[in-house]
Amino acid sequence: MTETPVAPSVPGEPAPLSLPARLIGVLISPRETYRHIVAHPRWFGALAVTVLIIAAAYAVFLRTEVGQQATLDQQVAALEGFGQTVGDAQYEAMRRQAGMAWIITPVTILVMSPLMTALFAGILYGVFGGLLGGEGRYKQVFTVLAHAGVVSVVQALFVMPLNYARGSMSSPTNLSVFLPMLEEGSFLASLLGAIDLFIVWWIVVAAIGLGVLYKRRTGPIAWSLLAVYLLIALVIAAVKSMLGSA
Repeated sequence: MTETPVAPSVPGEPAPLSLPARLIGVLISPRETYRHIVAHPRWFGALAVTVLIIAAAYAVFLRTEVGQQATLDQQVAALEGFGQTVGDAQYEAMRRQAGMAWIITPVTILVMSPLMTALFAGILYGVFGGLLGGEGRYKQVFTVLAHAGVVSVVQALFVMPLNYARGSMSSPTNLSVFLPMLEEGSFLASLLGAIDLFIVWWIVVAAIGLGVLYKRRTGPIAWSLLAVYLLIALVIAAVKSMLGSA
């Protein structure tokens, strides 16, 4: 999947970068790197590498007894958070399913990640191209999001060892970890738990790429995407709070 840079086909156009240069560049110099990416939108290598690494990280973690127990605990907590009671028979069935999570979860990632990237790219393309009159192509938007996925690789490689040490599937980088005194299941705890620092980073990186593509300022794009993310987190927290207290 390594690609060799060649001379730009149009004078003044940024030269294409190799796949490693693009993935590293998005992390350390996203604006300049995205100038090259949108000029030469090649998405397959970036999407394949990021999805495969994330799926492999989950497979390794969930193959361990710690990972399987953490998965089971998360599923039970999720059901109880929505006001359900887990009986013995249901718990045993969930325990057996957790033993297969090291296969089910990576396969789900391999299938759903490209589909969700395509869906988000379609929504953003519709907003920027249809509503705002931008001139970017769908392939370019898709490529921007495919390369932003390298943030999720960093997240997986950072979080999985911590989760193994903690014996937990909950994210150690959501905002609720900074306020452990909050009552579990409360609206504020649920809200902060739904906001993850790595997702915020991903949004900012994606906003930079979209800004480069559509020649717009990054700030308004990032704040708009963050507002949507916050709205989703508010809805999740409100539903969990209502069902948990029912």
